[in-house]
Amino acid sequence: MPRDYDRDYNDDTTDYKRKRRTDDETGGGSNTGAGSSGDMDGHGRGQDHGQAMQSHDAPPLNEKTNSYLEQCEQEKKTLAKDHTVCKRLIDDEIEKILVSGRIPKPEIYANVYSEKPIRVAQKVLFPIKEYPKFNFVGKILGPKGNTLRQLQEETFCKMVVMGRNSMRDHAKEEELRNSGNPKYAHLSRDLHVEISTVAPPSEAYHRLAYALAEIRKFMIPDANDDIRMEQMREMDGKERMYKKTHYSKSYGEHAVYSCR
Repeated sequence: MPRDYDRDYNDDTTDYKRKRRTDDETGGGSNTGAGSSGDMDGHGRGQDHGQAMQSHDAPPLNEKTNSYLEQCEQEKKTLAKDHTVCKRLIDDEIEKILVSGRIPKPEIYANVYSEKPIRVAQKVLFPIKEYPKFNFVGKILGPKGNTLRQLQEETFCKMVVMGRNSMRDHAKEEELRNSGNPKYAHLSRDLHVEISTVAPPSEAYHRLAYALAEIRKFMIPDANDDIRMEQMREMDGKERMYKKTHYSKSYGEHAVYSCR
């Protein structure tokens, strides 16, 4: 897919640099994208979905964060079985720690003056209650995970399919669900996709809005739409036909940021 800028993306915000090619460097033309990053590893249908869905493995925790995580787990064990709301709140806190690798802050202010990067995330439910027999996971992953990988490249957002029935091996999923490991707590929730990105505030929400508009196309239970037809062409070995979306044509390409 033609790209106007370099596409280096990482969730780490400790060192933040912009890398945007000028028109002189690109010669007014476009270049081919570098592909998805390490965060966007394969989500192939031929592979174990369990490993693919766990692509957001917890980053290393420092001593203070690890101590706070243990404190949350200990408090959860002291709660009675009927304290379901409290347990759910603690599970949410634990999940935030495992995803970000940091102790969650009570409130985050956006620094639009210096354009300090922030991480924004949104979980989107699949309409499985309305259409329980449709294979939404297969549609969004595509052949060998290429559809999801391309979607991440286009939107500059990391996307992870999570929740119940997100793994190909249902026996393994049930085992992990009952393991009590906070890392797999999401397996007890409804099937959903988590969308996240790191960028300056305005750009981050721009990316997220674009990703939400694009992800909606995969929530439509149509087995013969353009997405499915393109996937069938790819499975037949034919060249993929990429068409720029109406959103891209209207709002242009995203600026590119690199977080190393």
